[in-house]
Amino acid sequence: MRSDLTLDLGLRWDFYGVPWEKSGMHALPVGGSAGLFGISGTSMNAMWQPGLLAGAPTQLQLVGKNSSHPDTLFYQNNWHNIGPAIGLSWSPAWGGKDKTVLRAGYGISYQGAASFNGGLNVASGNNTGLSFAQTLTTQGLGANYYNLTTLPVPVPSPTGVKPLTPETFYTRSNPLTGFDNHRVNPYIQNFNVEIQRELAKNLTLEVRYIGSKGTKLYGGVSLNDVNIKENGILDAFNATRRGDNNVPLFDKMLNGLNLGLGTIDGQTVTGAQSLRNNTIFKTFLANGQVGSFANALNTNPTVTNLAGGLIKNGGYPDNFVVVNPQYGPVVLQTNPGSSTYHSLNIQVTKRLSHGFTNQVAYTWSRTLGDADIDANFEYLDPRNRHLNHTLLGFHRTHDLRSNGTLELPFGPGRKFLAGAPSVVTRLVERWQLGGIFRWGSGAPLTLTSSSQITATATNASVAVTTTPNTPMILGNFPKNSGKITPLTTGAGATYFAGFNQIDDPSKGNVTTLQTLQNSFSNKAITDASGNIILANPAPGQVGSLGRQWIQGPSHVGLDANLVKRIRILEGKEFEIRVDAVNILNTPYWNDPTVDINNVNFGRMTAGDITGANNADTRTGNRRFTLNMRLTF
Repeated sequence: MRSDLTLDLGLRWDFYGVPWEKSGMHALPVGGSAGLFGISGTSMNAMWQPGLLAGAPTQLQLVGKNSSHPDTLFYQNNWHNIGPAIGLSWSPAWGGKDKTVLRAGYGISYQGAASFNGGLNVASGNNTGLSFAQTLTTQGLGANYYNLTTLPVPVPSPTGVKPLTPETFYTRSNPLTGFDNHRVNPYIQNFNVEIQRELAKNLTLEVRYIGSKGTKLYGGVSLNDVNIKENGILDAFNATRRGDNNVPLFDKMLNGLNLGLGTIDGQTVTGAQSLRNNTIFKTFLANGQVGSFANALNTNPTVTNLAGGLIKNGGYPDNFVVVNPQYGPVVLQTNPGSSTYHSLNIQVTKRLSHGFTNQVAYTWSRTLGDADIDANFEYLDPRNRHLNHTLLGFHRTHDLRSNGTLELPFGPGRKFLAGAPSVVTRLVERWQLGGIFRWGSGAPLTLTSSSQITATATNASVAVTTTPNTPMILGNFPKNSGKITPLTTGAGATYFAGFNQIDDPSKGNVTTLQTLQNSFSNKAITDASGNIILANPAPGQVGSLGRQWIQGPSHVGLDANLVKRIRILEGKEFEIRVDAVNILNTPYWNDPTVDINNVNFGRMTAGDITGANNADTRTGNRRFTLNMRLTF
């Protein structure tokens, strides 16, 4: 624009087409994202309505290029990715010409389909008939001994496999993943403002603001989280837990079954009594784990030998607990996420002169977004997803870094021993000292409790995936409560010195009938005066302690090196170098145990903490490396 002002204007357009599986073997539900909801409906309106039959059983079909439905895409092609960019650099005549530079910029960029492969693998790799695990046992060959000469090759395929056969309502373990029909590419807005000032010759100061905002970020929304409210399970769970025997929901559901106390008839033997006595449900009841309890009712084949058999026994609908009872986890790949990053960056740079160069940079920042629990956005409370918007796992409040080199002032042309004899000169010249220093805040940590709201089954032996709840905060527990305190006995350290663990006071609300209280293991945390400050929420209640509440241990490190270069002949040089990593020998502690119910709450240890193998997590011990090099 002028001699002291440069302006950049740009516009970028990206087209992101939908990928396909080259053999046409990718399966998605008929109807796209609508098919993920199964018999309950075709949209999010089907959630939390047990017994609603507004859809049809999920049916899979092959889609994409080279398939039987080549014109059916995973989601829509995206043609609308227009990203403007603007930047300027201005050198005002403040305090002297070319002493100050103001820079600023703004731009929008789009993300591609980097997260597509995960959805592709799950959707194609777990659908009935498209892939299957083969073992000698499942083929009836496991009782025999085989080697490479006697093993039947290929191993016979399983019989009765029908590709794309709809899942029955009595499996409830296999995962299902599909894409939102209207899924789009996320976009990132980047913006920055910087002032650079020359303080002295070869010395500059830079102060800048850097920010970004992510919108419509990729992620999965879990659809098959258990329902515990509208179907009455939470109320029945609490009544059973406190000792009521007259719980109509469980009497009807379990009528005629025997869970270990005898045949349930609602009079002599009740459903509540049987659940408190049964080893599958006992611990869930005692510790308030209502999400896992509801999932067990929905998926455990005990007594009936059918997943979902307990619910069907009482005449309750297949979707009494989850929206799509054909499957375990059901994930909708869409755009649920957002994020923001704001930072202040200060940097001082000493350019190389007189054998010395150094740079010091400090960043103060804050990173917010949807809590990165896992790739499928398992929400603390699926009905209130905003509760997951908090500090992200890679957030660091402070970050200080410095690096530099110094050539020692000895030898020809230097301040000391410039005119020394040649032998002395060879010994004292060209010594160089270097170093890298770094200090950073710890990662944000979420304290967890055993109480849960949601749970889903997984396809690996029908294990239960739960979203950890947070504790109730009942006293003074500031964000700076964490501090590394080495233990006086044993190895390791504790991060919450002065806090103690006791039985959670809610133990008194758990009945002693059928020895249920004996299975209670929840803990509460007290301060040094014995006042309870953290406790487990009641079943179905969201903890009041926010996510990412505590800042984990900070880390400091200093690496240094010493280099000596000796000229032998013209074009030949011998170099000796010593590198010292973590010269301060500072322990690098891992994050502490954050579950308030874990007996090791706050501990920063590893290994067998109960035996002789008491290893701690002090990694990164001081290390020296000696190098010698001949250059010619």
